[in-house]
Amino acid sequence: MNLSEIHYPHNLQELTLLLEHERNVQIIAGGTTFGYVQASRYLSFEPSIAYIRHIPELISIHKTERMISFGAACTLSELEHVYPFEQGQAKELMHTIGTSAVRNIATIGGHLMYGKRFLTLWALLACLDAELEFKAILKTSTKNIWYLADERGVPAIGSGNLLTRIRIPLQSIDHLFIKRVGGSMFPEGDGAYLVSAATVDRRSIANFKLVVAGARAYRDYDAEQRIISSPYPLPARILQNALRMYAESLRKSNFWNVELLLPLISQALENLQRSNT
Repeated sequence: MNLSEIHYPHNLQELTLLLEHERNVQIIAGGTTFGYVQASRYLSFEPSIAYIRHIPELISIHKTERMISFGAACTLSELEHVYPFEQGQAKELMHTIGTSAVRNIATIGGHLMYGKRFLTLWALLACLDAELEFKAILKTSTKNIWYLADERGVPAIGSGNLLTRIRIPLQSIDHLFIKRVGGSMFPEGDGAYLVSAATVDRRSIANFKLVVAGARAYRDYDAEQRIISSPYPLPARILQNALRMYAESLRKSNFWNVELLLPLISQALENLQRSNT
């Protein structure tokens, strides 16, 4: 068995220098999913390992009037008391991930960069327009969370980039709908989460998003635009047209279990008709 050299960078500068001078560096933070991404039952390590859990820039949480930003090495437990996970259905969703012991170790960066499928929080963060900050050797870039999915909705984790921060706009959410479908989510189950989020401005729908994420990720932008700016509550005609659009796009994309998802999408839209969550 080959022995790996383990590095403990103290800041992002040391880490980026390491990535520049060493090839095939394995990044480890919580490491709770490490065994599941192995090609075989025998653990395989890169020649160099970088343990990043204690880099200050990667474990800090910043909040402004418009946005909250947390480092990719923040544990899930550390995020339980910050937006959007501090209350309601989002808090309950967080608590479905493993046990408290797992959440004390697992990081949000590892959760998003799993690569084999989209895990529990992905659909919610996609509904909230989460932005991801990546650092490569020579540049820093910001991408929408959908950067992690290809045109077929399959996970597309690029190499050579380090996820450093996750930013979520602080926005009012008047209606939040979260449903789990299928079986297990991890490590390679057939489960998925359907999440919809809506904002109502007086008597019209100011914003609406609906995302399904599991083995694949799905979102119909045209159906969302049909709903946005519509009167509130939704007229029956608009609701039926939106359901028809979702049915057509799900079938066209050959998405997983259309017959199961359509009633849930209908339930999410009907939930939008009722009082605020």
